Amino acid sequence: MLDHPRLARMNYNELKIRILGLFEPTQEFDSLKIRKLLAADTMLRLTDKAVEMALLRYWRQGLLSRTRRAGRFQYALTERGLARKEWLLKNG
Repeated sequence: MLDHPRLARMNYNELKIRILGLFEPTQEFDSLKIRKLLAADTMLRLTDKAVEMALLRYWRQGLLSRTRRAGRFQYALTERGLARKEWLLKNG
């Protein structure tokens, strides 16, 4: 029997707030850096796949831009993402 740590259960916008909150308007992070920053929060346990899927969703929603460099995606906050981040922080 494998013993797995319990994964975080969040409402729909909690992960979005945490990921968008990592970015300042001119910052870029690759997916590995984003996973490391999220892993620093000991109360938050997410699989790599969960983070990758969230980043894909936010890119598709236009909240993040992405470019491929050195075999990794680099993510940056878009204007739409900044507006959504601010709205979520006020209303979330």
